[in-house]
Amino acid sequence: MDSGRPNLRPQRFLVLLLLVLACGESKPATDPNAELTTSTTGGTSTTATASATHTANTTTGSPSGPTASAGGGQLSSTGGSGGTGSGGADVNATSAGETSATVGSTTGTSMGGTTASGAGGTGGSPGNSVPSVLVFSRTTGYEHMSIPEGTAALTALASAEGWQLTATKDASLFSDEGLEPFNVVVFLNTTDEVLDADQQSAFERFIQRGNGYVGIHAASDTEYDWPWYGELVGAYFRVHPEIQPATLVVEDTAHPATAHLSQTWPRTDEWYSFETNPRPNVSVLLSIDEQSYAPGESEMDGDHPIAWYHEYDGGRSFYTALGHTVESYDEPEFIAHVKGGIEWASGAIE
Repeated sequence: MDSGRPNLRPQRFLVLLLLVLACGESKPATDPNAELTTSTTGGTSTTATASATHTANTTTGSPSGPTASAGGGQLSSTGGSGGTGSGGADVNATSAGETSATVGSTTGTSMGGTTASGAGGTGGSPGNSVPSVLVFSRTTGYEHMSIPEGTAALTALASAEGWQLTATKDASLFSDEGLEPFNVVVFLNTTDEVLDADQQSAFERFIQRGNGYVGIHAASDTEYDWPWYGELVGAYFRVHPEIQPATLVVEDTAHPATAHLSQTWPRTDEWYSFETNPRPNVSVLLSIDEQSYAPGESEMDGDHPIAWYHEYDGGRSFYTALGHTVESYDEPEFIAHVKGGIEWASGAIE
């Protein structure tokens, strides 16, 4: 007998069939929250998926770099020695414009938070970091003619060594986010006041996280009203004589910044003296033989440090007063000196 109600069996069957088909569908291949994009200046872009939180370093002249979302595995842009985890991505980007991304493997570590780890991934140890370098050359006072040559020399060095490097005069990068990709900041012939109060605080936190600072020449002629910076550098510039030859005494032949040198190093530069002698608070690498040139009023009573290093406020600081002249950046021994300082300050080598 017909009850007057519609027959629902065909509809129920259709609903069940649709449910079965929906359960069998795979997840989308690309999760927008796990997209990793690496970019280089003058090169191509590579996109891959990854499950790690990381903001990787940029290459020369680019303010942004690779990012990926949180999840399992580990991602590092520094190429250091580390563990592996599933679902991560290994990224290597250099200032030469070379970019690679591999889905499913993780490697590397760095100082100062440029490596992120997730479930299933473990990091490496300090001492295996590849330098990830920010070269900062802002000036609000005297501007050295050698800044372009210095920037070019450091860019070429980074390319040859497989480092990551960004060169800028833009102080706005000095924020927690802007500094996150780097493990060492180079102040290349900066002068006078180059950072505001918030930028100064961000840089202090960067050092306190175990990262590094490298000051070249006029970096000690910078931020006189910021006592923390003066202690980081080790001493403030006071005065200099005319550019002239002098003989440097190599006080430490074991440090990577001076291991390539003999006991003395004759060269020509603009020889700084300092408001205070840094020796009590730092480890001196090079000093000037004041009998080898005419220091004039820049004389420092026969004890004249000119390059040094120390650990400060949780991080590492290397300073060299060399590097005023354009010719400095064509000198293999000077470039090797700076190279060793960057590697030590970044934690790449001891």
